[in-house]
Amino acid sequence: MDRIRIVTDSTCDLPAAWIEQFDIRIVPTYVQFGDESLADDGVQITRAGFYQRMVSAPIHPTTAAGSVGESADAIARALDGAEHVIGITAAAQLSGIFNTFRLAAEETDPARVTVIDSRQTTMGLGWQVYVAAEMARDGASVEAITATLEGMQPRTDVYAALDTMEHLRRSGRVGWATAVVGSLFQIRPIVRLHEGVVSAVARVRTSQRLFDAMVELAHETAPFDYLAVMHTVNPEGAQRLLEALADIHPKTPVPIVEATPVLGVHVGPKGLGLGIVRKA
Repeated sequence: MDRIRIVTDSTCDLPAAWIEQFDIRIVPTYVQFGDESLADDGVQITRAGFYQRMVSAPIHPTTAAGSVGESADAIARALDGAEHVIGITAAAQLSGIFNTFRLAAEETDPARVTVIDSRQTTMGLGWQVYVAAEMARDGASVEAITATLEGMQPRTDVYAALDTMEHLRRSGRVGWATAVVGSLFQIRPIVRLHEGVVSAVARVRTSQRLFDAMVELAHETAPFDYLAVMHTVNPEGAQRLLEALADIHPKTPVPIVEATPVLGVHVGPKGLGLGIVRKA
C-alpha cells in the first residue's frame, strides 16, 4: 500500500512521463463551446485541435471545473491502496476547482484527504505537484508535504507573454484587462500570476520586444530551484526562449510544455510562458 497518493487537475500541465512515473491522478477540467462541453483529457479535445477551433469559433470558449462526482471518484480510486490522498488544485481565486475538490473530499473520506490550494496554475501548480509526488514517493508525511508546498508558494510565479490582450479581455477573468484594453491597442503584455493574483508586469508593442522582456525578466528573477517553459502552439518560440535562458537553468530538468486549453482560453495562441520556483 502506498502511504500517500497525489491527485490534481488537468491545468497542472505536467509532462505525461512524470504523471506516469509518480502515478499522479488527474481530474479533467472542461472547455465549453456554447452548450458543448469537452474534457481536457487529450481525447475529447486535443491541444492542437482546440486552437484551430478557437480561432474559427463564432463565440469565445469558456472553462469549467469538473464535477464533484468526477473528483470524488478520482479521490476514491486513489484511496484504494493508499493511506492518504493529497489533492492539489489550481488557484481558488481563479477557479472553482479547489471548492470542487473540497466537496469531493467530504463525500469520500475527509480524514484521509488533504486538499491544498496551489494559488497557481499550469507549471506553477505543476511544480508543486511534482515536489509533493517526489516527497510522497520518498515516504514524507502529509504534514511535511503540506509545509513544503506552503513554503514554495511565495517563491512560485507564472509569467505569460501574450501575443494579444483580446483573449484575456474576452475571458472576463481579469478586470483590469477589460478596463485598459481601449488604451492598449496593439499592446502585448507580460502578465504575472503570484499567489492567486494576476497583474501586468510589462507592456510592449512588438513580438521581439516581448521576447526580450521575458528573457530580461527571467534573468532578473533567477536563480531558480525549478524552471519550465510553456507555450500555446508556439513550440519554436518556446525552444528559442529555453536556449536564451541556458545560462540560468537550474540543475533540475527544464521541460517545455504546451499549456492546457483551459489556460489557452485566456491566453490565446502564440503565447510564451515561464513557470518558476525561485531559490529561497
